[in-house]
Amino acid sequence: MLRVSLHEWISCWSKGLLSYILTLAGVQDPAGTSYTQSGGSMRILVVSGRLDWSVPTTYALSMVRGLQQRGYQIQMVCRGGVFLPLFRSLGIEVYENPASWLARRKLLGFLQDFDPQLIHATGGPGSLRIGNRLSTALDRPFIHTVHSWLSSERSARSTRSAAAVVVVNQDLREHLVNELGIVKENVRVIPYGIEVSEQDPAPRNLSGIPVIGTVGRLEKGRRLDDFIDAAALLRKTSGQKMFTILGEGPDEARLRRVCKSLDMDGVLTFAAPPADPDSVYRAVDLLMLVSDWGGSGLHLLEGLARGVPTIATGGGEILSLLGEEGVCTLVRPGDPEALANAGQHLLANPEKALQQAQKGIEHVREHFPMRTMLDKLEALHENISTQLTR
Repeated sequence: MLRVSLHEWISCWSKGLLSYILTLAGVQDPAGTSYTQSGGSMRILVVSGRLDWSVPTTYALSMVRGLQQRGYQIQMVCRGGVFLPLFRSLGIEVYENPASWLARRKLLGFLQDFDPQLIHATGGPGSLRIGNRLSTALDRPFIHTVHSWLSSERSARSTRSAAAVVVVNQDLREHLVNELGIVKENVRVIPYGIEVSEQDPAPRNLSGIPVIGTVGRLEKGRRLDDFIDAAALLRKTSGQKMFTILGEGPDEARLRRVCKSLDMDGVLTFAAPPADPDSVYRAVDLLMLVSDWGGSGLHLLEGLARGVPTIATGGGEILSLLGEEGVCTLVRPGDPEALANAGQHLLANPEKALQQAQKGIEHVREHFPMRTMLDKLEALHENISTQLTR
């Protein structure tokens, strides 16, 4: 029998009777939300850069949703972006990082009232700078998640000041420790977690006019020229096809010029992804990931989890996520012809594409469950918070 004191009973009504009792009991509510006694008392400030389509943004969305369901109290600071309304729809306070000194002082007052136990920066230089500054101002430890190689000394220096650094694979950990001098004990490997529907998604229709797409930040060095070149080769094969690049970034104007030079106007479209990952992957029948760095692994797992037949370059973090054959089609990096041949092979063999998609769903479900990522993040948060109170 569950017993509560008079003080706790009064508190029940302010917090919501059902949620509070379930929190004490450590069980799930009828909606399936898991409450734990430790998670329910944790207050964290999540810091992001601009909430546009990017790996740090979709990572932050998964983390915030999951920890909120575990009873965390969460507030956010970010630099605006198309995903901002979606985060606010979760019922959390989301502040836009102000430019003026006076507005920053006012924001600091709000955050001091919230009194977070720690700060978690979700990745990228923007979140790192804001997280580092707020950590000093609030005198709270901060955690930084790193999704790709750190190229600047400034980012490396700020990351060294973090109480803990989360990396998504072992290669990144070795990079931070061996090349940037970050203390090994401070770096935790916590792979991505992906929410996979209990019901398998409907198979992709490759027999009509398939849409072949890629997704990611439009930046130099991501080999998006290879996708355009492969699309131009595929266009010459039998059957109608459409191509799309889903993403935004500073390299878009140049990529559009490349597209025009290959006479791909009207066949290949550029689109800013909506603030809904499900909609992004529903828009394509065949996914091609041509970059093997900078968080492309998250796009790979998200696509596989939604049953999208996927072709990816076999290098970098992509290989670290695939422990078996047949999960996706791998091609050599920097080889548009091989990319086009792989695409044509799957289009000509829809049954094989279907089998690959099914294997991809099972692979993500087995090896990258959201529950595991959240368990490890929660344990890290509790560990850092406990060190603070000693």
